[in-house]
Amino acid sequence: MLTPKKNVTGPIYDLGMNNGDDTDYYLKRGFEVVAVEANPALCQMARERFAEAIAAGRVSIIEAAIGDHEGDVTFHVNLDNHHWSSMDINWAGRDDSVCQAIKVQSVTLASLYARHGVPYFMKIDVEGADMMVLEQVAAHSVLPDFISIEDCRFGFDYARILSQVGYEAFQLVDQSEIAGMTDPVCGHVFPKGSSGLFGPDLRGGWEPYPEFIETYATTVRTREGVRLAPRTRWWDIHAARHAQNKETTP
Repeated sequence: MLTPKKNVTGPIYDLGMNNGDDTDYYLKRGFEVVAVEANPALCQMARERFAEAIAAGRVSIIEAAIGDHEGDVTFHVNLDNHHWSSMDINWAGRDDSVCQAIKVQSVTLASLYARHGVPYFMKIDVEGADMMVLEQVAAHSVLPDFISIEDCRFGFDYARILSQVGYEAFQLVDQSEIAGMTDPVCGHVFPKGSSGLFGPDLRGGWEPYPEFIETYATTVRTREGVRLAPRTRWWDIHAARHAQNKETTP
């Protein structure tokens, strides 16, 4: 286990923990992790996988969907591909895949902040509820230092909201290239489906909002919504509260 940098405060929020591979990486980097996942089977696997870290107080597994209110909600577990499970049946049931509707608890970002504090880094990958989470981030007076959100057709809106609330630097990360990459700090090799590096460790160049929008509009989809890249490539949008060094990390 490594110790986070001295100027780092707050845990990491893994919103959409799924199989726990990202949480595993964050632990190796020495962070405390608040992992939110609505799929009960994946939560049980995570409680077994991270039993030692949970006992040490380094991981909190929140078995709930992230939503805009507290209480029961319907969650659709995709039985063919658990990565697609969602509160939105149209999202969960894409490609005519088989889903099972279950009742789960919903938790808001405000309640997570009250219990665990504002995170240093927040990963948002919650299959169709990402905008809902981002709107809650924007409504709070204190922001995570770094944030990432899975890109979709609302990518322009995500970046605009992040810019409006005060994020100054942006980076587009091609998720199709993550599998097999190594974090040189801890030697972790990212398995398929991982979110990869984050924050100041990202290897690409950070851009201010106007330049990032131009990059996005010429890489992912046009301002008119026409997708430019093949479906074999997909992205996360990363944002930093403060301007970052533009030089590529070695």
